[in-house]
Amino acid sequence: MKVVAISCSPRVGGNCDKIIDRIITGILDGHKDAVVDKYKLSTMNINGCKACYSCKKGEGCIQKDDMQLLYGKLNDADLIIFASPIYMGHITGTGKNFMDRMFAYMKEHFEVTLPKGKKAIIVLTQGHQVESAYRRVADDLINFFNSYGIETVSQIIAAGLTLEVEDINKNVLEHAYRVGQKMVI
Repeated sequence: MKVVAISCSPRVGGNCDKIIDRIITGILDGHKDAVVDKYKLSTMNINGCKACYSCKKGEGCIQKDDMQLLYGKLNDADLIIFASPIYMGHITGTGKNFMDRMFAYMKEHFEVTLPKGKKAIIVLTQGHQVESAYRRVADDLINFFNSYGIETVSQIIAAGLTLEVEDINKNVLEHAYRVGQKMVI
């Protein structure tokens, strides 16, 4: 199993990273042969989409930035873990750049070129106490991944979090571990 974990959080070791790490631990405990690559978008150079449509002409994305590395990893991945904190009512700007650049996987008439059969786990963290407060963000992400033929198999919405990662609910981390451990691809 090949796993690509994408953290959209700018904070190193923050809540998103802690949850991703627990999912990965669960995966590795359940699948010793799993290969996991974790990327922190805030440390990468990923520009926004330029809407030049070169990718629609079979040239792929013409921007030579760090998204080129991710294209290769996403092609090979069986599972994508996508995690973002909720900032100003949605995912982070770096996460949005990543999503926009996935446009390169769509040919004209919305034909998807990403290999089929991929699965996704969505992780959202938020300071708001009510888990459903930003439910629409999770729904948007599920729809986004579905449009690329990627099935969302699990989602973790961790609400009421603070900057103090020690305050993260142990139940959230245990659930994240179990999600990873049960992953079958």
